[in-house]
Amino acid sequence: MRLEGRTAVVTGGSHGFGLAVATALAAEGADLMICARGEEALETARASLSAHVQPGRRVMSTVVDVSRPEDSERLVSATYDAFGSLDVLVNNAGVYGPMGLLEEVDWDEWVRAIEINLMGTVLPCRAALPLMKKAGRGKIINLSGGGATAPLPRISAYAASKAAVVRLTETLAEEVRANGIDVNAV
Repeated sequence: MRLEGRTAVVTGGSHGFGLAVATALAAEGADLMICARGEEALETARASLSAHVQPGRRVMSTVVDVSRPEDSERLVSATYDAFGSLDVLVNNAGVYGPMGLLEEVDWDEWVRAIEINLMGTVLPCRAALPLMKKAGRGKIINLSGGGATAPLPRISAYAASKAAVVRLTETLAEEVRANGIDVNAV
């Protein structure tokens, strides 16, 4: 129950690793806000998580596209309105993007992968930081995945965006250290 009385947001929380992270946070006593783009999968995940939360804790969900500034701001506002705080932000939402040679892949899909993976990490951080600074504490965990550790031919958008997430995380950690906010990449 290390997170009892804390509120956590998990982006991309409707399935896979995001759902596993949300389940672990629930087991530790956190109130949860999960988000994703797909309403049906999100509702299924919310219902499943509700069965795992500790008594008195809540799980809420909202459909957002974290690559859009207004959606990320709405996510943070909805979290604060529902729970009165935002203590932990897990930026998990991401896509592989187009697979193939750089000069041959669909360019719009390539750019969209950068928007989702990089901007979809930057924007929730940007929206959450004022609340965390006001509270004098917070934890941000950005998922970088294998794209940041080695070259990944034929998935250049994923690799480039995830490497950028690592440098963003390192830079942001230095910016907010004095505010009691920890920022890490996994």
